[in-house]
Amino acid sequence: MSLLSRPVAGTDALVLRTWPCGDTSAVVSLLTRDEGFVKVLAKAARRSRSRLRHLIEPGRLIHAEFSLDPARELQYLRGGEVRLDTLGVGATLESTAYLLGALELVDRCRPLAGSVETAADLFRVCEEFVVVLSSRTCREPALLFFGLEWQLLVGHGTAPQVGDCVCCGSSATGNLRFDPAEGGIVCRECSSAGAAAAGRPVSTGALSVLRLLAAVTLSKLGASDLEPARRREVGALLHRFLGYHLPGYQLPTALDLLRAGRNGD
Repeated sequence: MSLLSRPVAGTDALVLRTWPCGDTSAVVSLLTRDEGFVKVLAKAARRSRSRLRHLIEPGRLIHAEFSLDPARELQYLRGGEVRLDTLGVGATLESTAYLLGALELVDRCRPLAGSVETAADLFRVCEEFVVVLSSRTCREPALLFFGLEWQLLVGHGTAPQVGDCVCCGSSATGNLRFDPAEGGIVCRECSSAGAAAAGRPVSTGALSVLRLLAAVTLSKLGASDLEPARRREVGALLHRFLGYHLPGYQLPTALDLLRAGRNGD
C-alpha cells in the first residue's frame, strides 16, 4: 500500500449545480479559480449535521478543499468554508432568478473547451457578478446579467461589434440592425445592399446599452438603471446572438421565475 498522501487542492470556487447521489451524498459542479471546472462528490453532505452541507448550495462562493487525482473524473470534496451566500438575507425573486440563470449559462456554455486559463478569467467575472448582485447598491440585476452574458461571449471570442458597422466599417448611426450572422451592428446602407438579412432593428437606446456592456465593468452596470422596454429589447437581442454563437445555449429556465412573478402580480 502506498504511503504517499493524495494531492489536495484548495481554491475559491462558485457552486454551479448540485445533484443528489445515493441517499445522503451529492455531486457538485464547481467553477474554480485555480483548477477550472471541477466535479466533486460530497459524501453524506445532505445530512443535516454534515460539515459539507453548507458548501453545496448553488450560487455560493466558497473556498473548497478537494482531492486532485488526474485519473478520476469525480474528485472528493474534503472541506472548506463559505465566502459569500448570494441568496442570503435580502435576496429578491429577481436577483434569485438572474443568479440561477447565470449559473445555468456558465455551466452549459463553457468557453474554449473549458481550459484552466480561460476558466480562471471566467471565475473572476463570475466572482464580480455574485458580489455585485448580493450588494445593497445593485439596482439593476437584469443589466448585470446582460453584462455576464456579454463577458461569456468575450470568453468565446464572439463578442458583438457595436461601434462601427461590422460590414463596411463606417460610423453606425440611424436605422441600424443587430445581426448575429454578421457579428454585430450593420448600417442602413449595408442592410439595404442585402446584409443583415437575419438581423433585427435596434433602437438608439438599446444600442447605447450594448455599448455600455462593452465598455464598463460589472460593478458599474449593477449601479445603473434600465427602463423595462429597453430591458426587453436588449434581452431579446442578446438571446438571439447567444443562440447563434454559443453551442449548447438555451434560454435559462430559471428566468421563468420572473415570468411567474409578473403573472402573479
